[in-house]
This record gives sequence, C-alpha cells and structure tokens, in this order.
Amino acid sequence: MKYAVVDIGTNSARLMIAHVENGLIVADYKTLRLIRVGEGMVGRRIIVPAAMERTRLALLDFLEISRKYDAAERFMCFATSAVRDAENRDEFTEYIHRECGVEIDIISGDSEAMLGFAGSVDGFGGMFDIGGGSTEVMTGTLREPAFQHSFNIGTVRLLQMFPSADDADTKAYDGARAYIRSVFQGLPAADGFVYTGIGGTATALAAIDLMLDEYNAERVHGHRLSLETVRCIEAMLMSKTKEQRKQMNGLPEKKADVIVFGAMLCREFMEATGSKCIVVSDSDNMDGYLKLKLKLIPDGFAVPTGIA
Repeated sequence: MKYAVVDIGTNSARLMIAHVENGLIVADYKTLRLIRVGEGMVGRRIIVPAAMERTRLALLDFLEISRKYDAAERFMCFATSAVRDAENRDEFTEYIHRECGVEIDIISGDSEAMLGFAGSVDGFGGMFDIGGGSTEVMTGTLREPAFQHSFNIGTVRLLQMFPSADDADTKAYDGARAYIRSVFQGLPAADGFVYTGIGGTATALAAIDLMLDEYNAERVHGHRLSLETVRCIEAMLMSKTKEQRKQMNGLPEKKADVIVFGAMLCREFMEATGSKCIVVSDSDNMDGYLKLKLKLIPDGFAVPTGIA
C-alpha cells in the first residue's frame, strides 16, 4: 500500500510516495516544487495570491503523481513555518481545499521538531532542520525529549532581510551572521551523540561536498560533514554571486539564492553546539509525519495534537 505525504514549507512543497516494509517507512519517490509561500512575509505576514497559485499548481501536480502510484486516496499534507505564521492562513487553507480538495494540517514549531526527530533519529540523539522560515532542534528521545524548540530563523527569511547577499555583499553576510548568533541562544551541546541534519540545507551541503551532478539520496543519506568542511563550503558560497552559484555541481539552481544562508546557519549551529561533525539524513519530517500517522512509534509516546 502506497502513501503520499506533502510538506508545504516556506520555500518548497515536497512530495514523498512511500510504503511500509517491516515496520519501516520506505520512500519510493520524492520530488519538490519551488512555491515560496514565504514570499514577502518579513514585512507583512500575508501569503500573497501568487504564492497561493504556485501552491495550488504544485498540489494538483502532486495529486496526479500520487494517482500514478495508487496513493491518491492516502494523500496527506501538512504545512510549517510560513503558513502557521500567516495572518491569512485560514483563507489559504480554504482556498487549497476548494481548489484541490486537500486538507492541510498546520503544524506547530515544537511538533515540527518532533516530526523531524521521529523521521530521522532512532532512539537517543539530536536533530536539527534548517528550513526556509524556521530552524527546528530536538534532542533526547521521542518519549523523553531533553530539548525541543523551533527558532524563528531560516534561509528565505534571511534572504528577505539581507537581499544584497545575491551579489556577495560582505555587509549583508556580516549582518546575517550577527542576527543568527542573536537568535541561536541556549542550544544544547552535542553531548554523547552526533547531530543529525535534515531538510534541504543539510542535503544540499552534502551534495556539494560529494560534488554530485544529480542528487543521489543513497549517497547523501548518512554522509558526514565536518565543521571544517562546512566552513569551507560556506566561504566558497559567500565568495560567489547568485548567478555564479547557479553553475555549481551538486546545487539545484532554485537553491542558489538561499543556500549561502543555509551554510551560515549550519556553521553557526555547529559552533554553538560544539559539533565537530554532523550526519546528514535524507529521511525527515515527511517520514516522521507518516510514521506518527500510522502509529509506527514507541509505546507510551504521546502524538502531538493535530497529527493523530
């Protein structure tokens, strides 16, 4: 039996088609569409009509793909930072339901952290997810979280605050770094575990390090990035304009504007937590969402409100 799970993020809408095998989530197909729901939301928290239209088209496309995999009847969709922050989120969800027939679960920041952890960490450990609008962090175990928080900072949000980074403006980088450090307060140290990095930033950095011409989930999953490597990638990205980044192997063109902030966030996170390396996971909050929906979770774990 196939399932379809969609994550409507600040930057992209992502689709996973998956099945369950021996109690584990196995992805059969993944794709994404650039929707930029967070377009212009730094100044005013409104999802603009163009972003609604991009999301509508992406979901109609995803529904068609799901039909081909015989998963359309088990189509699940959740939304994260930009939608939960939007003042017109009810208008947005009603529009999507009317146009696509899709119900959207709007996930809280803490629940988003738990979904990412559930999808990528087995037992005790730590997870961080650098997204477009927020960065989620969780440590401990699913049953007993030691730290669980959503930081209101992400790659798209930083690009909107410091747009001259597209032209490799050092003042923009200096401002962004100071802002990142002011937000990343109280992060738990990597004590007895190696942090798992999930989401588009972590996988893109791994793909750059591996010099992949095309994304390869098998090679990216489990790849380790040292702090020294992340610093080198960050410096290389900061030395290039957006147009120059578009020519890089391993980097999707649609990430060329935001990836420099992803590298900065990753580096600052690693330094703040004392992490000498991280391990990258291709499994993420979509896996966690499906796992929790299907109750493939430890006994005694309380499923967050809105997910059960």
